[in-house]
Order: sequence, then C-alpha cells, then structure tokens
Amino acid sequence: MQQQQGNLDFEYRYGFAMPQNYVFKAKRGLNQQIVKEISWMKKEPQWMTDFRLKSYDIFTKKIMPTWGPDLSRINFDDIYYYIKPIDKQASSWEDLPKEIKETYDRIGVPEAEKKFLAGVSAQYESEVIYESINRELNKLGVIFCDMDTALRKYPQIVREYFGTLIPPHDNKFAALNSAVWSGGSFVYVPKGVKVSLPLQAYFRINAENFGQFERTLIIGEEGSQVHYIEGCLPAGEKISIGQTWANIETVKPGDFVMTGNGYLSKVSKVMVRKYKGRMYKITPISPVNSFSLTKEHPILSIKRKDVLVKRKIRNNWLPEVDSKKLVNEVPVYRKVTELERGDFIIFPKPKKQFLKQTLLTDEEIEFLGFYTAEGSLHFHKKLRQYIVALTFSEKEEENIERVKELIFKITGKKAMVVKSKEKHAVTIVIYSLKLHDLCLRYVGKHAYKKKLNDEILNLSNTQLENFFWAYFKGDGNLFIKTSSGSHLYRASTASYELAIQLQEILAKIGIFASMQFRKGGEDIVLGRTILRKDQYIIAFTKPKQWTEVRETEDYYIVPIKKIEETDFDDFVFNLEVEGANSYLVKGFAVHNCTAPVYTTDSLHAAVVEIFVKKGARVRYTTVQNWSKNVYNLVTKRARAEKEAFMEWIDCNLGSQITMKYPSVYLYGEGAKGEVLSIAFAGKDQLQDAGAKMLHFAPNTSSRIVSKSISKSGGRTSYRGLVQVFPGAKNSSVYVSCDALILDKESRSDTYPSMKIKENDVTIQHEATVEKLGDEKLLYLMSRGIKKTDAEGLIVNGFIEPVVREIPLEYSIELNRLINLEMSGSVG
Repeated sequence: MQQQQGNLDFEYRYGFAMPQNYVFKAKRGLNQQIVKEISWMKKEPQWMTDFRLKSYDIFTKKIMPTWGPDLSRINFDDIYYYIKPIDKQASSWEDLPKEIKETYDRIGVPEAEKKFLAGVSAQYESEVIYESINRELNKLGVIFCDMDTALRKYPQIVREYFGTLIPPHDNKFAALNSAVWSGGSFVYVPKGVKVSLPLQAYFRINAENFGQFERTLIIGEEGSQVHYIEGCLPAGEKISIGQTWANIETVKPGDFVMTGNGYLSKVSKVMVRKYKGRMYKITPISPVNSFSLTKEHPILSIKRKDVLVKRKIRNNWLPEVDSKKLVNEVPVYRKVTELERGDFIIFPKPKKQFLKQTLLTDEEIEFLGFYTAEGSLHFHKKLRQYIVALTFSEKEEENIERVKELIFKITGKKAMVVKSKEKHAVTIVIYSLKLHDLCLRYVGKHAYKKKLNDEILNLSNTQLENFFWAYFKGDGNLFIKTSSGSHLYRASTASYELAIQLQEILAKIGIFASMQFRKGGEDIVLGRTILRKDQYIIAFTKPKQWTEVRETEDYYIVPIKKIEETDFDDFVFNLEVEGANSYLVKGFAVHNCTAPVYTTDSLHAAVVEIFVKKGARVRYTTVQNWSKNVYNLVTKRARAEKEAFMEWIDCNLGSQITMKYPSVYLYGEGAKGEVLSIAFAGKDQLQDAGAKMLHFAPNTSSRIVSKSISKSGGRTSYRGLVQVFPGAKNSSVYVSCDALILDKESRSDTYPSMKIKENDVTIQHEATVEKLGDEKLLYLMSRGIKKTDAEGLIVNGFIEPVVREIPLEYSIELNRLINLEMSGSVG
C-alpha cells in the first residue's frame, strides 16, 4: 500500500514509521555474497540460489534504461536489500511483535481480515510476516500464500513458471528483482475452480533507504476464475435499472442495470439455480427498500462496531456511532450472516446517464411537478378538445395562483377555475393540446400509472429541485417537531414506479428519503369519507442532523432496521455485470457473481507474472500511493491462452517516479486483454505509465484506456506498445489515451507505438490533451457552482470512464486519494 520516508510536502495518510527492530538486516549495498546470504537465510533450494546469482550477474551487465524518466539518482550501493523483521511467520495477529501490529492496525489489515477476506497476507520490509487463509480455499485446492512458502511447499509448480514470463534478462530491474526478491504473493487456482472470496496483499516499508522487491505469481488453470462468492436472489426481487426497478428474473443479457458506482452497466450473464436453504431479508429504515438474498451474497456495508464513539452504551439503545468515523470508513462487501441490526448498508447516488440538454423551460418543469402530484388528462369527445386538469384543496390558494400563472406562461391561455363546495376543492382546467402532450410525454396519465421519463430523471440538480418542490406542494405535508426543531417532510403517491423515481430524484439532490407502504381503504379527508388507493409514502427529515442516514459524496449510509430468516426452496437468480461487478437491489449495492482478485499493492521494483489458461479470467487491481521519494519501477506481464481474459486496472498517484507498463501476451485464439489506467502527477512527480498488448493469435482483442492528470508542475506520460504479429487475423485493437493539464507549469506526453504485421485487423486509436480552461470554469460558475467545486467536477468527469469500472470500495479509496492530491487545486 504505502510507505513513508523523508520529508513530504503534504500530510501523508499513512505517513508514520515504527521502531526498527529486526531479527536480521543485511549490509548496505549489493554483491554476490549478499545474494547468497539472502538465499541462505531463506533456506532455499540450490536451483533458486543459482537463479539469483545468474540474475545478479545479468543485473551488473545491464545498463540503465536510456528512455523515459531520469533514474541517475538511484544509488544501488546505498540500499538495504534484505531485512527480516521476525523469526517466523505468524498465523495470528496476537503472535506478531507489538510495533508491527500497531503498523497494520493503522492501515486496517487486522480489521480487513474480518471483512469478508478469504486470504490476507501482510508484508513488512522483505518478509511476509502474517498470513491467514480461509479453510474454504483449501477445500477447493486453491493455493494462496507468500512466495517463500510456495517455494518451500510447492517447488515443482514454482519452478515450472517462475521467471519464464519475465526472465532476468528482460530489463535491469527485472534482473535486480530476480536476484534479491523477497515475499510477494503466490496464487494457484485449479482447473474449473471459481474462488468465492477476495484475496488481498498489503505491503509496507518501515526502514529508510530500503528496497522492497516482491515477487507475485498467479496461475489460473483452464476454466478457472478468481472472483467473489456466488450468492443469489429469489424471483421477484427488484433490481435497479435506471428509471425504475425490475424483477431479477426478467433481466436478460444485454440489458442495463445500475451498478454500485451509480452508473448503468450491461448485464453479460444471468444465472439460475435451484436453492434450498435459508433466505435472509434485510429491512433498512426505508421498509419498501427491503430485499432478500441467500446467505453467501455479498452486500456493501459498514459494521456499527467499527465506528462507535467511546461513550457508555445506554440501556436498550444501539451503540452510538461517531458520524465522522462513519463517513470516513470505507465500506466492504460482507455476507448477510456477518451483518446485524444497526449495521449500515450503502445506497449509491445515481449519476447522470446522459449529457443531452433538456428543451424544457423552468416553467414547464415546475408545472410538471404540480401535474405529477395533482393532475389528470382527458379528451372531451363532444368538443374534441384535450383537457388538462389539476385539483387542489380550496385552502391551497398560493398553489392555485401559481399553477394559473404557469399555464398562462406556457400556453398563452387563461385557465378556467371550477370550485366544488361539497369537496372543498378547486379544479384548474385548460384546453390545450400542447400542455396535454407535454404531460403525457413526460409523466403519463392516471394517478397509479404515472411515471417520469428519462429526460426528467436526468435534469440538472437545480431543475430536479424545481420539479420536486412543486410536486411536494401538491402532494406533500410538513410536520414540525417543536421540541427539537426537526422538520418531517412527507409526500404520497398511488404509483409504485413514481415513488421509486422520487426517491432517486431526492438522492440526486442530497436527500435520502425512506419509503413506506400504506394499504388502501376508507379514509376521512376534510370531513368526507373517501376510498383511498394503496399509497407509497416518501418521507425525509431536515435538518440532516436529525436523520439516522449519513451522506458522502458518492453514497448514503443507511442503517439496518432488522434482518429476518425464512426457509426457502425454489429457484434463485444472479447477474454478471460488466465493469463494476455489482448491481443494486432496490437501490442498495450488492456484488455480482464474478469479481476479481483484489491485489491492492504498491511496489518498489517488483515483478508480477500471471498465467491465464484456456477460458480462465483474472483481474489484477492496483491503487498505488507510495510516498513521494519512492521510485516505483515495476514489471507486470500476463500470458492469456485460448479464450482467456486478463484485466489490469492500474491507478498511480504516489511515488516520485513511476515506470509501469502492464502487458498482456495474447497467445491463444479468442484471448482478450484489457488495461484501464489512471495516473496523477503533482509537484515533483513523474508518472510514466502505459500498457503493452501483443497479439500472437487470431481473433484476439485488446483494449487500453489511459487517463492522466498533471498539476503543480507534475508530468505524466503515456507510453504504450501494440504489436500484431503475422497470422493474428481478425484481431481487434482499441487504444484511448487522454490527458488533462491543470496549470501552465504541468506537462503531459504521449508515446504510442503500433507495429501491425497483419492486414486483416481492426485498429482504433484516439488521443486528446486538454487544459483546465477558463470557459468550462466560467460556465459552471455561472450556474452558481464554486470555483473549487467546478474544478473538482471537471476532474471527476474526466476520470469517470475508468472509475466507473473499478469496484466501489476501490473507487472510494481512489477518490479520496485524488481529493488529497488535489488539495490546493480542488477544495
């Protein structure tokens, strides 16, 4: 994850160093004797010792890269290449030395073990000092351990693959890693096995002038996948599809559903199976949003016990939470059996799906709000006239006058007013085809069938507020609690779909509203008996300190009211969703059945080799935030066989210099490779990142999407290579590299290289460089947005195509890191 050395120009989140207590620390510098010493300390077989010595010899003969960033300041003789922090690896946190436990407590590793992790390995300096493996992995034949353990226990597998994809002679730093590597991760997934829980690795440097050289080796055998557990939902459960909810059994591949990032994404697969067992129903404080799922299905959540205040718990009350801790806590996916009443689940804020500007005027939007609440449409057969009518209580004089005014502004006609003394009601009537069609198009007719179209839902937040408060004036009421000063706002509708949409609109404008259902029947209104239809009541409280829900920039944190269990024996369903690997059940984020290996790593001079066999799929995610004096020099390569899919998601924010170009060698027919990359360079930083895609076989495809941001004199570079070899017919290549420069002192460069040796291919390449121009800022500021917020919107919009494909918990962390880096440029 991160390390801390030297003086930094900003507050480094994990910037702390613990006392340096070690079992063994090699001498400064590197020679053959130190290489032998490292191998002897680790009790390695002779072939590995020989491999190290051969690699060291290659390292001494290899010259430094003559391209890219200036690495001349690296002094290889001033580095400690091996430190052993403990005598033996621990399997329990209690067995670790106090200062190491404190280090990982600060970055959350002990808690992470409890948070739905199949395996955790923690590296401190050169050694993996802690490892905890879920028993379920062992039952599946999956191996997840550190590289040193793998070398001892599985020497044949390691020897077969180690250094074959990235040999020592590949480059000087690969040779250095091969000579002095220590720690890192080893993952082996047998044929056809699907890993059901995430794997994570944590890396930490504590000593000054220390080099860390992890070695990661991942092997996914034929048909295997490394992904989240397969949980499922019963038929009838509602999935958010943007403008409404749909039963999960009606969703088909190719349909779009809302993801945990608040965007629409395509469904790639639908799974159905027979299930007999316990079904769990989660009811948040919004009862209509309650949902059911099997015990294995992961839910994005926060445990109450992790965010408590230190005050004494009051009798029969849930323990009190610290609001600041709660909004800063990163939610993770947990099984429902790990949750309890009072824990929190995540309601992502819906994002704008379309940028098309509406043709609606402010008056039309406001009128549609009133119509949605109180309006109806008719056709007068005798007069052959289309009628729009809105009915109010006779006491709603202000609303009546406003609607008459709006009708005149929209149509140029004066409305008729019909009073009913018996019903204490006033009906406003206008004969207007234009207004009739406007209401029919955007809202529909009949109270229980009203539904807003997409254009309404994608209005700006200011326009949505205009629409909602007009609706509220018609169908809402306000209760003020004098003792606390809290205001309870309530509105009701007979339309189920409209209720869902109103909750979404409110979520967009910064309000989480609960929904309750009230069964229809006789009711008394203003002294008269009416037969009321079923009603959906939308309610929220202001000011926000009086609500139990907390809000962040990206989502609402909603407490669980109760969890119920029932027996179930029927078919259940699940979805595989492209990109973010999640979908929303009645607005709340759950994981889908295929998600990647999570390897949040930050490496100094590391080597990562991944073998993706026939039909297998691996995703490797990195969110890197090393301190600003680190040279982050990494070699990452994957080999994809027939119909295999390899994905790199690479986010680089820290380090002084980064040189990293994840690559995929597409050796098998139909293999796919993808690299999604974000680089952020601030003061005194150079992020030289990119990707390599090599097509050796026919019908292969590759996709590279690179986004870079530079500020305060920072420099970013995209350096990419795409090579299509003879015989790789019908290959498809897509490369997009975009750069955003935030000031005059910063710089961005692009160095693309394409070597195409086959005619029957499809190649797409696009590149843009743009500056944070005054025009965009002035445009946003003219809409009442502060300059700092406007800058933030531009930056977030720029990286959104990559962020939306990162799992939510990683996108949250990435956004926080970017906000930290942008301080001074974005508030």
